[in-house]
Amino acid sequence: MWRLSSVVKRERNTVTAAAKKLVNHQFRLNKHVSLHQRSLSSAATGSSSPDVAVQLDYYMSLQFAGVACALVNDTYQSKGINILHFLPTCPVGEEAARVRSFQNANPSTLATLGSVEQNIFTPTLYNDPSLNVTAVASMFRRSPLCVASLGPLKDGDVIGAHEDTVELLQRIFPKQKVVASPRGTKNTDLLDGTYQGIQAYTTTEIPALHHLMESRGMDPNAVTFQVLEDVVSGSSAPQLGYSQMLFAANEALESTDRREAANAFLAATFDGWQHAIRNPDEAIEAVVEAQKMLKLDDESNDHWYDSLSFKREMLALTTNHVKETFVGDRLGVLSPNRWSKATEWLLQDKKDVDPLFGLDQTSLWTPPANLLNGNELAREALEDAKFSAMKFETTYGRKPSLAVITVGELARYEHSQRRVQLYSNPSNSWFTKTDVGKSNGFDVTEINLDETTTTTDALLSEIYKIRDNVDGIQVMWPLPESIDSAKVYNAVPLDKDVDGIHYTGWGSKYPPVTPAGAWELMKAHNVDVQGKHVVVVGRSPIVGHPMAHMLREAGAMVSSAHTGVDKDTFQGLVGQADVVVTCAGSPGCVQADWLKDGAEVVNIGTTFCEKADALLSDVEGDIESKAVRYSPVPGGVGPLSIPMLFRNVANAAWEQQSSSTDKWEQSPATLGKAFTLLLTPKLCSLQKKVDELSTIMDHHANMKIAHKCVNGVDLEMELFSFEAKELTQKDFDAARAIDLVYAGNPINMKDYSYDLQQESIALFPAEPRGSSKLLRVNSNGQVSYFEHFGNNISSLLEGCHVVFNNSRVLDARLAVDLGDGNEVELMLLDLGNVDPALPCSDHRIQAMIRSDKVKVGDVYSEPVSGAKVQVMDMRGIWEEEEESGGNGSDCVVRIHSNDVISDFLSVNGSVPIPPYLHREAVESDKERYNNVYAKDGGSVAAPTAGLHFTDESLEELGESNISSLTLHVGAGTFMPVRSEDAREHAMHAEHFYVNVGELRSIVKAMEAGKPIAVVGTTSTRTLESLYWLGVKRLRGISGSDDTKQLELGQFEWRGLSVADPSITAVTSFKALIDGMSDDEILIGQTSLMITPNSYNFKVIDHLVTNFHAPDSTLMLLVSAFLGKQNDVTTIYDEAQNRGYRFLSFGDACLFSRPSVKLPSERK
Repeated sequence: MWRLSSVVKRERNTVTAAAKKLVNHQFRLNKHVSLHQRSLSSAATGSSSPDVAVQLDYYMSLQFAGVACALVNDTYQSKGINILHFLPTCPVGEEAARVRSFQNANPSTLATLGSVEQNIFTPTLYNDPSLNVTAVASMFRRSPLCVASLGPLKDGDVIGAHEDTVELLQRIFPKQKVVASPRGTKNTDLLDGTYQGIQAYTTTEIPALHHLMESRGMDPNAVTFQVLEDVVSGSSAPQLGYSQMLFAANEALESTDRREAANAFLAATFDGWQHAIRNPDEAIEAVVEAQKMLKLDDESNDHWYDSLSFKREMLALTTNHVKETFVGDRLGVLSPNRWSKATEWLLQDKKDVDPLFGLDQTSLWTPPANLLNGNELAREALEDAKFSAMKFETTYGRKPSLAVITVGELARYEHSQRRVQLYSNPSNSWFTKTDVGKSNGFDVTEINLDETTTTTDALLSEIYKIRDNVDGIQVMWPLPESIDSAKVYNAVPLDKDVDGIHYTGWGSKYPPVTPAGAWELMKAHNVDVQGKHVVVVGRSPIVGHPMAHMLREAGAMVSSAHTGVDKDTFQGLVGQADVVVTCAGSPGCVQADWLKDGAEVVNIGTTFCEKADALLSDVEGDIESKAVRYSPVPGGVGPLSIPMLFRNVANAAWEQQSSSTDKWEQSPATLGKAFTLLLTPKLCSLQKKVDELSTIMDHHANMKIAHKCVNGVDLEMELFSFEAKELTQKDFDAARAIDLVYAGNPINMKDYSYDLQQESIALFPAEPRGSSKLLRVNSNGQVSYFEHFGNNISSLLEGCHVVFNNSRVLDARLAVDLGDGNEVELMLLDLGNVDPALPCSDHRIQAMIRSDKVKVGDVYSEPVSGAKVQVMDMRGIWEEEEESGGNGSDCVVRIHSNDVISDFLSVNGSVPIPPYLHREAVESDKERYNNVYAKDGGSVAAPTAGLHFTDESLEELGESNISSLTLHVGAGTFMPVRSEDAREHAMHAEHFYVNVGELRSIVKAMEAGKPIAVVGTTSTRTLESLYWLGVKRLRGISGSDDTKQLELGQFEWRGLSVADPSITAVTSFKALIDGMSDDEILIGQTSLMITPNSYNFKVIDHLVTNFHAPDSTLMLLVSAFLGKQNDVTTIYDEAQNRGYRFLSFGDACLFSRPSVKLPSERK
């Protein structure tokens, strides 16, 4: 019997004679008493079957260093596994079949497990469900698969690949030819020119390729490699899921003793990986030892070097992948969200596949539910930032850029290298920002200044030198006492303040990254702070202070404490808190036994202890005995800081790319710019707009007119802050606002148009209601497709507060007799503020009569009732396509009938289905052109995004998660943008009615951290308009306090948008309804026009909408919502190719704003 050594014997180079007696690599391990021992021992007694059997998908090498460490160090034995069996190496793709075969042949084996890539496992199991295996854990979170080449791949180039991945690579590289090639000579084949590209692994072949090139006298930097998951095509990238994924025969999940055996194997394996991470040289020796013990066949190849430096490099790359699987309190955890994305991509052509197909859902290897873990949340956030950066580079030919300025040595960086080794890796660590940028598509410049020689002016000079050349600036805190911190931080422009240093002062666009990470964590785990007592420990300007501000904004009652408070007061505050957020960075400053029973704890402050060789939190003691939930250290808030920073940089890059303030001439004290206009009326109009804007912003520009003869006139503007004697943020804000008002960059409608195929237009709604398709664009622009709206929408919107427009469509299409026996269409265009419950004769109504001969005073007859219809006023020509009936007359009419408007229309009118359907209304349209929740009549066109919702889907969303408002849709919604520059389009006004109680429910949802999901562009315009109306109220603008006659102009938001950027939706809405009772109604009209590249959404996080017409203002709205990184026309074209149906009766979309995830995707 072979007994595994309990320590690594460094000099053991031969296998003892006893080892040669082993059969099938089976080991009987020395028994230790453990929780698992009784069941494991009894199962093995009197039987040759092992407790656990393992099928590795490759030879024993450094990619299995954790297994080797656990094997050599007796870790499997210490976990209670008596007999461990390693199956012989098998051909790639047969791992699941070998596991199934062994388990069938050895039914008394408690658990049979294997390792394999998810991109092999998922299709294999789908094609043969009888394998009965389930994924339970993984050693690598991300596939290291890549394609290596000696330069950019050209169309038609040949890529050599493993036989089992030819099809996969061909899908990812459709313009190249992928062929099966030998594995053992792949690097040599590439260098010899046999193939222009080869399938490789970043953990093995790439380092070996560098060595091989050096040995041939070649520059190793000449090789390029594309990681497969980074190959962006259109709006998506491949999703390969996990690598070195561990799966088990289903029997291992069926009983307590079998589950204990499987769990023991996983626990030992990942303990082995922890040992390998902390002690890499010992891990290298353990692999050598394990190779001798197992005697598994080895492969002769050209991608291995028997040198210590190569092994260290390979192991470091490998453990970096392993560390990415850490969640909560353990390595190896599978994320359902990541698994689902890979499943959907790998089985894209398969219908009705459960996204969790093949994944263990019995929680065999998951962290405790009481841990507020942040690792996976952080990884997904960084992946989103990376995807955004890659799209930005594709769009603009440059990467988003960040400058990091550090003065002196920061004490908290003392143990940075060890922290990276233990807890993160260079691609995602706070301490390696340049490497993070390189790995994720950003350009990072780190400027390190000498503390002894750097003055305030010298530091300001550095900021001035770089601030026009980068998208984001981070000045590392703290600065030396000799430097004027306030002056330095004030020199960082708001739009480049990606570290959020201005957040609680001027209102930075971007929150401080560590508090933002903590808040993301709390939202993801549904930590409710509204109305709760929250104690924030710590008061630094970059963590404690802004964290308290965020929590107050979310409705918490916040107490701030710090180590300067006397102990009894401090302990008392902590003991009263429902939620404790520690930001001190002082180990043990809070004792666990101070906590209130059932409290929730968010650990932000951490300190690395060299003696313990570990990261310590601010809370000391048995936190689990008091707190119902808490964030672990490591694995809580810490990993989220770096993704928040780079997300801010990506957003800042997109934002600034479309800004034109860089054209202003800058001197130390002034900003200046000349606007050239050919026509004097345009100059006067611009002067008036700038003057109105200046009043809103309380910051006026000096204006001077310079005549340029035939070249028109220049309106020269100068901005400065008189009291400061230097430029301030107000000057830059005013410049940006003036540019918005001038809008020098045209909005070319051709950029927002697409070729709508006639067959793509849905003439009738999907039957039954709710069975339409759904297209999803997530927060990083990736597109996915769902076959059934009703089966998916409730689960996708779980955790959101959903807002509907409950306006009901009136039967607004009538006929009139022109008096010569001919009848023509009369279509009510907009009821405005007319109440449909009042008599017809009391009101004038805007209408279209399908005739060009209409004039004021004409009287026509409605043929059914005989009522007279009198033309009271003419507004102009109503333009419409010939196939829709042609042009008509836009006029104002009075219907001479004592019937109330809604009754008259119900009896005499028909459903006003859209003119582009080119058909008559049918009986079913009465029901299907209205929403199931429609209530208040007044629309002449349906808010069609809601047509997909059924009573069942509303019930699934839950009444408490739903609010309603009313915006009556006019026929102007069908009016195309006919001007080449969309800014010249006159936006139609629409009337809204919003119950104060409903708006309060939305406010409460936002305070609770719930994202706002809006159904329809009408609801979107209403909520966004209410935000600006609230800003007007806060600014004290005339007329803004009349809650029955609220009004927002088409581009009024421009000036308001920079007057005070710190105003939140909660603050604005509260100002709007202050002093009003829940049953009161806000009434108003909005002409708000939302345009791309300039409008920033203030309320809406997620949008359910239909596919819109190519020449509509709604194309502009959804383009603005998705941001510059998403081309809506490309998304629409692909949807048409996939058979999606468009316009009012068509399929649905669910869009998320950039960087704003659905709660269901954060789980």
